[in-house]
Amino acid sequence: MLGDSFNQFMVESYLVSSSICGGLTALRKCSPHDKGSFYSSFFQLSVGMERLFKIVFILNHMIENDLEKPDFKTLKKFSHNIYELHTHCSTYGGKLLPNFDWTLNWQQDLILTMLSDFADTSRYYNLDKIVKGKKQSIDPLSLWNEIINSCFRKHISDKRKEKFEYDLNIWAEKNKAFGYTWNKGLDGYILSQIDEYILTWKVHNVSPYIVVEIIDMLQPYYHLLSTLKDCVDEIELEKGIKDPLVPYIHEILVFLLAPKKLALSTKRWNLRY
Repeated sequence: MLGDSFNQFMVESYLVSSSICGGLTALRKCSPHDKGSFYSSFFQLSVGMERLFKIVFILNHMIENDLEKPDFKTLKKFSHNIYELHTHCSTYGGKLLPNFDWTLNWQQDLILTMLSDFADTSRYYNLDKIVKGKKQSIDPLSLWNEIINSCFRKHISDKRKEKFEYDLNIWAEKNKAFGYTWNKGLDGYILSQIDEYILTWKVHNVSPYIVVEIIDMLQPYYHLLSTLKDCVDEIELEKGIKDPLVPYIHEILVFLLAPKKLALSTKRWNLRY
């Protein structure tokens, strides 16, 4: 008979999967004309990643402490610091799966830093701006704008950039688009008509590559969860525990195995990519 531990891990695993899939789907729907669409992605991705890393932390603690789970204070010390959680969990991965790359590239570091800051403080940025006497956090949209530009420089080929510039010039001449709009960019500055065209193009065409960076960053954790499950099973066998305490969590996160081509083309993410 499956006990509370197994079922609670199952629920938490589905929460992680649904949150990350929802965040990736929302990311593909982001529009500079609807800045709330970015927040939808930020909320779901930050929740999903935080809970993913906390599952890894708990499983590793169980392995090192004869299947005893950490207490609330031990887990609470991380608060919502996703970056610190990743730092801890990646060390477990480095020991158990040294053949995987657990270091973050420049873009992944920007993404994880931004989402960690969002989870900890900047998710309240707009409310903090509205009320008085509150210490200001960094605008998450401004940080995301840096991520978009970094991924644009990395992933968009020179040939495609030249085509984009050519199309932009044709569009501007045809529409006499040499004035300013009433809209602000993700960096908070007023957009010219050309700026707005550029930002819209970047959001729609670079977002798939941000998805790729996230999948590539989290993919090793699929294998780490599988390995941690095996370690827990071995201890259960030694202790004569017949009913498993932990489910096959990695099987609920199969979408993390999506190859680059598929990750680029997928607009709606679900448990089975």
